[in-house]
Amino acid sequence: MLEQGKWKDGAPVPSKEFHDRFEESLKLIEKKAGEKAPAGAEIIRMNRKTKRRGRHLKKAVVGCTAAAAAMAVFIGACYQNPVWASNLPLIGHIFERMEGQLSFGEDYKDYAEPLDKEAAQNREGGGQDSGDEGNTGAGAFRQTVGGTTVTMSESYCSGSALYLSLIIESEEPFQDTRLDGNGQPSISVKTKENYSFNPQEQNDLVYLEGEFLDKNTYTGVMRIDLNMKNTDDSGLQAKQAEAEANGEEFIVDAEVLDQYSTKVEIPEQFTLNLDISQIIGDLADPDIFSTGYTEEELEAMSDEEWNRVMTEAEDEGGWDSFPNSHENWWMDGSWQFELDINADYSRTQTAEVNEMNEDGAGIASVVKTPFEITVNESYDDKTKRADYFPVILDAQGKVMDVTGGSVNTVSVKNHDTSTVYVYLCDYDEYMDELKGSRNEDGFKALMDERAKFAAEVHFD
Repeated sequence: MLEQGKWKDGAPVPSKEFHDRFEESLKLIEKKAGEKAPAGAEIIRMNRKTKRRGRHLKKAVVGCTAAAAAMAVFIGACYQNPVWASNLPLIGHIFERMEGQLSFGEDYKDYAEPLDKEAAQNREGGGQDSGDEGNTGAGAFRQTVGGTTVTMSESYCSGSALYLSLIIESEEPFQDTRLDGNGQPSISVKTKENYSFNPQEQNDLVYLEGEFLDKNTYTGVMRIDLNMKNTDDSGLQAKQAEAEANGEEFIVDAEVLDQYSTKVEIPEQFTLNLDISQIIGDLADPDIFSTGYTEEELEAMSDEEWNRVMTEAEDEGGWDSFPNSHENWWMDGSWQFELDINADYSRTQTAEVNEMNEDGAGIASVVKTPFEITVNESYDDKTKRADYFPVILDAQGKVMDVTGGSVNTVSVKNHDTSTVYVYLCDYDEYMDELKGSRNEDGFKALMDERAKFAAEVHFD
């Protein structure tokens, strides 16, 4: 039976097979049974010593001093330039403000539409919203809980992904927050999502891309992968709960997924009831995890001793919950919104491939939106899906990286996608041998030689 962790409030964290698109879940679960990974993570094989030490000792402390210093400089700049937060309207213009900063592409402002259309029209016509500097929204899109206000601003839905911009305003200053690899504050939101096209409530943890405008104001964008929301797996969860109640083992494989889950269509118009139950930030200066033993003493322990020591230290200090006070700050909600969404399929291109290799593995189609490309795999036996890993190159043979969500979806930002080259590699061979060469010259030739399936796809 697949193990599930718990949030700080005791609610179950959605397991990998329920959180991710089912096909991807099967690939990762079967390859790395018993191990957990965040959505979209590329799981790398590790030996026992690396796995033991890395799980607990490799905490997010590298670069924390630099991150704190960078944050101090950034906040100082905000204080010296209050025009950033006061003279520019936010509602309806967050995508415009973040032009060039979002990982999945450019020109969102040309596609996004304000959620509060009446307020946006008032501003464009010279009117003014009630509140401070025209940055407030109507009650349906603005909720305050415990001194923290969340305002939903704009949306864009490609049919494959939903992008929502938002503002978070806190009466108390935000705590210093770790910067991620893109120099942005590492902030996530815990959500409950109910879609009109899917009867099942879905829990998620969504990382935001954004910035602090001042010590009390954050603005950013959340991306929701709809390819992970278009499966009704209520039957699967009911079957799992039944097995748990009876003390039985319940193994999720391709046959079980097909039997107890149903794909649903994403319509052009739908309603999303979005409940943001927590806002979570990573501390710029987190505590350092310690068991009270030296590294040498830990290395000398048997696996059984090591696991016992780690479990005791985690339980005693509360390290195994998320969020926790050692590594995070957080704000409890909930902030609830009912959002009417229009999916724009007019800018979506679908290239039908429908080819397989002699082993029954191939590509059904490749879908391109203004901001991303998704590869839909095809297998004569779905259990084979776990044996392959998709790799996508642009017209120049440059690797297109996964930046969030499914391993089958890549960003088009900074890529020529008039032609893309799609490969299916042996999972183990790619992770162990090929992946390390992905940024080297000649990687396309290597893919042409070693991949188990290849397709060349052209777009307008």
